[in-house]
Amino acid sequence: MDVTKDWFWEGNVVDALAKQLDRDGWTIITKANTHSKERGVDIHAERAGRALLIEAKGFPSKFYRNPERASETKPTNPTNQAQQWYSHALLKAMRLQTKHPDALVALAFPDFPRYRTLYDETQGGLDKLGVARFLVKEDGQVDSFGF
Repeated sequence: MDVTKDWFWEGNVVDALAKQLDRDGWTIITKANTHSKERGVDIHAERAGRALLIEAKGFPSKFYRNPERASETKPTNPTNQAQQWYSHALLKAMRLQTKHPDALVALAFPDFPRYRTLYDETQGGLDKLGVARFLVKEDGQVDSFGF
């Protein structure tokens, strides 16, 4: 099974969000190559002289991405793993804000109930920190919060 074909795989979330940002008038400066597991900012966009830095995550698959283990089921519950991914993304956003204080920093996730719950549970803190949020739907539509 090729998990990169799942709409909720990180690379597909990044691609869908970049397309939406482009439609909204943002210029995509860089977009991480998630196939190669490239590190760094997932999307760096600019509009009207303002930088937007986005840390994106997918939703955990029940299967491994490594082709040698693709037929195996992961022992970790995807919902539990999603919370870990969310916390890692939040730490990355805080680091980005410190390193780039004039940029708008955002988190992006596929639209799953678990991520919506985590957004709801952290909304007050995210708003105080000035961290925007995107939820990417299966059809490629994007909901944004905190702008």
